[in-house]
Amino acid sequence: MSNIIESATVNDIALYLQREEGLDARHAREAAEEVIAGFHDMMAKGIIKGWYFNEQSHLELLPSDSALKIIANQK
Repeated sequence: MSNIIESATVNDIALYLQREEGLDARHAREAAEEVIAGFHDMMAKGIIKGWYFNEQSHLELLPSDSALKIIANQK
């Protein structure tokens, strides 16, 4: 699964927000676009390398190798 770059689209996240947060379609779409923009920002900074919905339908982030090294060094 380490080769996932983007598995959850804006539409997927918007539907998730509608279901889980009770947002209407317009607000869910706006929020989803902000989420994706944040993910792209984290990718540009080398913090994550992707995102996806897991088997329990939770949105997960894939940390970058450098972020994993930092986490490992803090333990």
